[in-house]
Amino acid sequence: MRVFSGQRAWLLQRFSAIAILVLLVLGIVRLAVSDGSAYERWHAIATSTHGAVLILAFFLSMGLHGWIGVRDVVLDYVHAPSLRLPLLAVIAFILVAVQIRVAMILLGQP
Repeated sequence: MRVFSGQRAWLLQRFSAIAILVLLVLGIVRLAVSDGSAYERWHAIATSTHGAVLILAFFLSMGLHGWIGVRDVVLDYVHAPSLRLPLLAVIAFILVAVQIRVAMILLGQP
């Protein structure tokens, strides 16, 4: 496992925040200019290749941003080494599970 330095983690956190903001604005604009009901617009975006890639990029950015933030909080405030690793493992498992579920939904898997 690769350890992030403070500066690298800080930069990744800022870049992921910018990516989240840009993708969120693109999504809102795309929904605003689309015709049809809210469900039809969401369905059209999620089923198009371009839209699915942008949704996946959004959730990957959210996962990275969340991981860095929560990891830093755990490393700073959980002082017991016996709790730190299991807590980070559970958080990583949840974040990976969310990413897998998003990919499954975008691929049309139930």
